[in-house]
Amino acid sequence: MTVLELLYHNVPMDLFTLKENCSLVEQAQNLIDQCHPGATNMKVLNLTAEISEADIPYSQSNRALHGFMHGGCFFSVGDTLTSIMAFFHVENEKERTFTMDASIRYLRPVRTETVRAKARLVQKKGKLLEYVCDFFNEENKRTAQAKYKYAIAEPR
Repeated sequence: MTVLELLYHNVPMDLFTLKENCSLVEQAQNLIDQCHPGATNMKVLNLTAEISEADIPYSQSNRALHGFMHGGCFFSVGDTLTSIMAFFHVENEKERTFTMDASIRYLRPVRTETVRAKARLVQKKGKLLEYVCDFFNEENKRTAQAKYKYAIAEPR
């Protein structure tokens, strides 16, 4: 079963509208735009099991009171990218991905730039997955780094 097919089984159809005849990136963007991560204005560039990327253009909806990009925006984009990446490791339609742990370090503020998020799988042990997501400003300087751990399991 492909990741795109798994999305059809995992997404609650009463809450989301799915596109037909589209790529995984297009479907992922469609779903993101219908929920909280859509407020980050993230634009998915590519999605694979090992590496994924998205751009986060600075906007009113993702800035904090001090005018810089909100730290929660970084965290949400990283969590969204890595959770979709975890779908590549799901083996059947009954399994779900669950965030088990997450952390983030903020390294420098972003005022009005577009940030590039680059997520990568760093370790897989059976049904446990670990990812790192680095965030870069337009000068290619790291602005933050987040780590996420997921488990794949069938809900009880």
